[in-house]
Amino acid sequence: MTFLGYIKNSFKRVLVVDTEFRFDESMSIPQHVVCFVYQDVFTGEVYKYWESENLSLGRGHFDYEDCLIISYNAVAENGCYLNLLHGIPRNQWDVYVENARLYKSIRTGKGALKLLTTAECYGVKDVMTKEYKTECLELIINNTSYDLDQQKQILNYCAEDVRITADVFIKQVEDIQDKLNLEYKDYPRELQQIMRRGYSQGCVAKVQKNGIPIDLALVNRFNKNWDGVKDKLIKTYNKTINVFDEDNTLLDDKFDALVIREGLTFRWPKLNSGKYKKDKKTISRFAKFNDKIKTFQQIKSYLNMSRLTAYEPGLDGRVRSSINMFGTITGRTSPSTAKYPLNAGRWFRNMIKPSWGNDLYYLDYKSQEPAIMGYLSGDQNLIDAYRTGDIYIHTGKLCGVLPDYATDITHPKERNMFKILYLANSYGQGAYAVSKQLGISLSKAKELLRAFKETYKVYFKWSEQIIDAGLFNKFLTTSMGWQRRLFNVADKIRDGKVRNIYNSLHNWPVQSHGGEVLRMALIDLTDAHFEINALVHDAVLIQIPKSESLDRLEEAKKIMVDASIKVVGGPISVSHETITTNWKQKKDIQKMFTDIMTEMDRYEKSKTYDTLTSTYDTLAVPPYIINSSIKY
Repeated sequence: MTFLGYIKNSFKRVLVVDTEFRFDESMSIPQHVVCFVYQDVFTGEVYKYWESENLSLGRGHFDYEDCLIISYNAVAENGCYLNLLHGIPRNQWDVYVENARLYKSIRTGKGALKLLTTAECYGVKDVMTKEYKTECLELIINNTSYDLDQQKQILNYCAEDVRITADVFIKQVEDIQDKLNLEYKDYPRELQQIMRRGYSQGCVAKVQKNGIPIDLALVNRFNKNWDGVKDKLIKTYNKTINVFDEDNTLLDDKFDALVIREGLTFRWPKLNSGKYKKDKKTISRFAKFNDKIKTFQQIKSYLNMSRLTAYEPGLDGRVRSSINMFGTITGRTSPSTAKYPLNAGRWFRNMIKPSWGNDLYYLDYKSQEPAIMGYLSGDQNLIDAYRTGDIYIHTGKLCGVLPDYATDITHPKERNMFKILYLANSYGQGAYAVSKQLGISLSKAKELLRAFKETYKVYFKWSEQIIDAGLFNKFLTTSMGWQRRLFNVADKIRDGKVRNIYNSLHNWPVQSHGGEVLRMALIDLTDAHFEINALVHDAVLIQIPKSESLDRLEEAKKIMVDASIKVVGGPISVSHETITTNWKQKKDIQKMFTDIMTEMDRYEKSKTYDTLTSTYDTLAVPPYIINSSIKY
């Protein structure tokens, strides 16, 4: 039996679905559902539901428990199900996600994984033109009501999308069986893993529907006054670094002088022109340990900001943005840096505030990547180090660098050094890169790397074996089936140059399993009826009513720990941060917010004074009245 035949026999109906709708203001959730169209993959039957008047509100179109629901990028369809109170179907196959699993690493460029492009790659014929698709989408988006002819056009367009998706689905199933060499014994596992990924897209739709509660008054105040205080703040910060002129224009010579003054010349990369690089990645790297560069980074963020673009609220006062699950090659989320609140600067998080009667909790996997490294490789030294509660301090002791009495309080710099060392090793970086990041000599970096690799030699041997096997088999895979295909060679072309990708493969198993852990936690928390408001690559933000907070918080943390055990075979501990009012940050980050609001207070007072003065001048008695001979 083929994999396609197995799928047919596993469900009462195998239905491809597409829906048309109009987005809300955030362009991340459906505001108004227009229609649904289904096609049975094996019988060819088509079912059309005009939903513009919410005709099936609260009633499913089918018994979804008996069906496999297939769609292309299932977040949209699930958003429509939630909009109509249908719930999230459990059995889902997201053709987009499986397409990304097979081809994300080799098909690049804008639109490379879209439906029509994928259909062409699979040789699906009679594909609609992009012009016709644009015409129909504009009809749907630009109208709030539709006459009978428009309804017919929209339903036919939706049905055509469904037909194409059905054809692509069949080709995809055959492709998966061929590329993975699936046998009958593999079918149940493969189908369950695919449906888990599909269902996770439904859970993402629910997170986006929940949105992030914010302090709307504070956001409005900030947006109203930011332009008036930005220049003053920049000038104040610039006094300590002197790299901008009076018009807040960056001066290259002064920036180079800053690098020299801070003693960073031997580590700071240069452009071909001889000037020091000022790109975001370089600045971010040095800002981690140099206060003056951090100040420069802050000023740059101010210059590029006109308002809180990541805090544009919907009609209900909550912020939403597409989370973009499976957005990276490791299968991790990749929401917009401009529109997603938790991707913005940390001080922005002061704008997040629980809704009345609730508390927010930020649940974070502690030292997730080292834990995954230990559990997947079976390196007992690494597992034991993680279970001490401070893997970085313990590693320093094992490597003979730190004394037995060392703690994060007594040796904070050394602890950070080993944290950076973990990250460097995860990405396969050598002694030169480590010396640059840590600001130490090359010989010292080599000594640290040797001690680190010797301490965790089981992990490093496992990592090399995983990569060698992946290059031989032409793919890497997680325990839950997410893959990175390696169809060509261990090189790729970027900016016209051939670059070896061997080092970049080192951290793929770790990060991709981190993505699997988060997805498992997302699914289990959703099934336990938690309100999930946001996802980060190793954390979730949830809201709980105050009356339930203690019990529900512990339940959520247990669910997340259990999710890690399911994926990597061992518990990854979860810390939490309680947010009862505006989300305060660590001291140095909070100072940025305090400085901004202090300056905003001054600005508002000055505006109030100017307004009062102007009003007084308007109400004052004109001179000609004072000198008048008219008697009252």
